[in-house]
Amino acid sequence: MIRKILLISSLFLIFISSFANESSLNAFHKANQAYDSAFYTKAIGIYEGLLQEHIVSSDLHYNLGNAYFKQNQIPLAILNYEKALKIEPNHGDAAYNLKLANEKTIDKIEGIPELFLYRWWKTIFNLFSAETWAKITLCLIYLAVVFSVFYFFSRTVFVKKLGFYIATTLFILSLGSWFLAHQQQAYLNQMAYAIILEPTVNINSSPSAGSSKLFVLHEGTKVKIEDQTDTWFEVSIPNGNKGWIKAELIQGI
Repeated sequence: MIRKILLISSLFLIFISSFANESSLNAFHKANQAYDSAFYTKAIGIYEGLLQEHIVSSDLHYNLGNAYFKQNQIPLAILNYEKALKIEPNHGDAAYNLKLANEKTIDKIEGIPELFLYRWWKTIFNLFSAETWAKITLCLIYLAVVFSVFYFFSRTVFVKKLGFYIATTLFILSLGSWFLAHQQQAYLNQMAYAIILEPTVNINSSPSAGSSKLFVLHEGTKVKIEDQTDTWFEVSIPNGNKGWIKAELIQGI
């Protein structure tokens, strides 16, 4: 009896999950149709509704960014292009449209030159998403096991050596790809950067409305989050300047 109840419950959960996925997919198609028909407000409403269902999709953020861009809501367009690239770092269309959107912002901040090793690390880190790095890890482990079989069961010395060296290399590479998958997932879960949403904001010297104003930033500018209190964030910009901003004036990527 208990097994029957568990089976029915499992089938019910599978049915609900499938229905939810199909429902979300249909909603996504409706939003795309609304966008193609230039009903951008309707498309935005549907896209935002899908995000409320905790759907993680680079294309969803990309399409939402396009809809906001069409309505000239540049900060929200930039925010969603950035989120698309956070999920899928090699999303070429999102990167291109982000560049177009950034050209419409006021603040043009020159960054401090990055060290070669850091740029090299970022290039490798952003080659694939966390999911893709995880798949690569599984493939490498599978191949390492296959070549390990040659090492353990072959009677030929050359084949045993070849199997050992290849299996060892693949295993080491799998550790590297696992580390990158783990780092990508950690980056995906944390709020390291944010976008300013208000037309003009003051950056203060401390988390207090009465503190001195250090400099001014404008909507659409990307800032790095360094520290936070309950209602304030300490942020920095590419030229190294830092200061505090009220939490409600920015939205995390």
